[in-house]
Amino acid sequence: MLPGAAVAGTLDQQQTATVYDAGVGATVTVAQVFRAGITGKLDRVDLLIDHLASPTDPLNVEIRNASSGAPGSTVLATVSLPPASVPTISTFVPVTFASPLAVVAGTQYAIDLYSADPSSNYGWGVTATDLYAGGDSFNFTGSPPGPSPVWNDDPAQDTAFKTYVVPPASGTGQRARALAKCKKKHSKKARKKCRKKAKRLPV
Repeated sequence: MLPGAAVAGTLDQQQTATVYDAGVGATVTVAQVFRAGITGKLDRVDLLIDHLASPTDPLNVEIRNASSGAPGSTVLATVSLPPASVPTISTFVPVTFASPLAVVAGTQYAIDLYSADPSSNYGWGVTATDLYAGGDSFNFTGSPPGPSPVWNDDPAQDTAFKTYVVPPASGTGQRARALAKCKKKHSKKARKKCRKKAKRLPV
């Protein structure tokens, strides 16, 4: 699914500062570990990205599990961005997922960017200091990262990103309120009739 193709959930995690670009291309993959703060469905991430020159290969965005604070081996979601959808000036680009993935509050996950572009013409904004407490930035020499890459930790920097999560749908409370009112009915027959009617209401 292309950027901006879906309405995002609730803004959950973010790190928006940047000092320079970390290059992304055939010789390097860049990743950022984050810790979910909301349990629900991750449906979008915003990434501060740009491109130089004229890349011909797409920029790929993956969400992976995390293991011991580093990107894990399981790919949970992936989106391929055509070069034309990546701006020439660093901009937060919304990347939506056709099938939102389940995330659990307190659990770490990883966003990684890779491309077959030979000149590493894509850039992902990073800081020069460790500003995000929920996880570190990583890089891998090569692209794509594959199932079990050896990631290099960049603890002194973080990439610029935002994550959006749709919380689980909550009930309307109509049935519970109606059942509570039934207890106030004076007769057993009236309470039984009231409960029968209340059970037809949405939860």
